[in-house]
Amino acid sequence: MTQNLSHYTLPQLKQLSARIAKEIAKQESAGKASMLKKLQKMAREHGLSLDELVGTSGATQTKPAKAPAKVTTAARVPLPAKYRHPSNKELAWSGRGRRPQWVEAWLANGGAMDALATAALKFDKRQAKLKAPAESRPTASEALPAPGSRTDAPTPVEYAPDALAAQPDASV
Repeated sequence: MTQNLSHYTLPQLKQLSARIAKEIAKQESAGKASMLKKLQKMAREHGLSLDELVGTSGATQTKPAKAPAKVTTAARVPLPAKYRHPSNKELAWSGRGRRPQWVEAWLANGGAMDALATAALKFDKRQAKLKAPAESRPTASEALPAPGSRTDAPTPVEYAPDALAAQPDASV
């Protein structure tokens, strides 16, 4: 049964579409109710109830089933940087996917990928030192020489004008 819909106006077609959707829902629910009655009759003929077979009441069976839960994927962990710009440490690239513009510019200016890889290694080593536990790093007192000890490097006190004036002249 085909009908020519071209002579309908847009509002008439929308109204017809709404009526069709209502009729579809009505026939679906009527079909479910009819099927439920048939199943209950068959269960009674065998001495059982439909609740015993299914485990729920018939009223809840007419409700649509729940959609399966969305499968959640684990959050992506960014890959470590394989290449890093030597002068701008914010620019990094894992080496996968399309080359970033800064890598293309680096190569166009005659730079080598090895230089970018070396910069990334140096940056990673520096970051590892900063993240090292406090016990493994020297404290301020360990970094300075003990008082009265002589080192090869002159201390600022030796060149202070007051210190020179306070020392007796050994040549006299």
